[in-house]
Amino acid sequence: MEWAFVRKFCCIIVLATSSLLPTSASAITLSYEYSGTGSVNFGSETTLNLGGSCFSPCVISAQLTMSGTGPAPSATSGWASQTSATILDNLGDSLHLAVNGGDVGTNHTIFGGVFFPALLPNTLDISTLSLASFLGGPGTVDYTLSINLPAGAYVTPLPETLPLFATGLGIIGLFAFWRRRTQGQSA
Repeated sequence: MEWAFVRKFCCIIVLATSSLLPTSASAITLSYEYSGTGSVNFGSETTLNLGGSCFSPCVISAQLTMSGTGPAPSATSGWASQTSATILDNLGDSLHLAVNGGDVGTNHTIFGGVFFPALLPNTLDISTLSLASFLGGPGTVDYTLSINLPAGAYVTPLPETLPLFATGLGIIGLFAFWRRRTQGQSA
């Protein structure tokens, strides 16, 4: 009776884990935010592994969006921000994007671009950097980089789901250990 319960429970764990794994995506969005006062630099480095295929030429497009709010308007307050993104592939293609924004109150700026690799690259190396400066009070800057891949190409964010998969396997291993232990004690 106990063995049947453990088998059913393990099946449920495996099915739940596999249903939580993300499917392949043809677009990915990276988002960042900073809130505070004064001046600060913040950024990131990300590597995307690509799969699939595309018709020649491939078309990879990106859009960099930045928005922010600054301190209340006065003679000695304001804010400014500059955000840039660089996308490189393993074939030597690159795309550089930058947006500037600021003043008082709120501001939204958008910039995009496209590059045409001869074939589908294996990786995209993405680096972003933002400089935010707030004078006279707190503010917030957030930026988003959206990357669209051609039809037939995809990004699989497997590293993010690997800990979940390992946890499921660990639970199954614990049940197997518990079963062997209880069988050894009863013999």
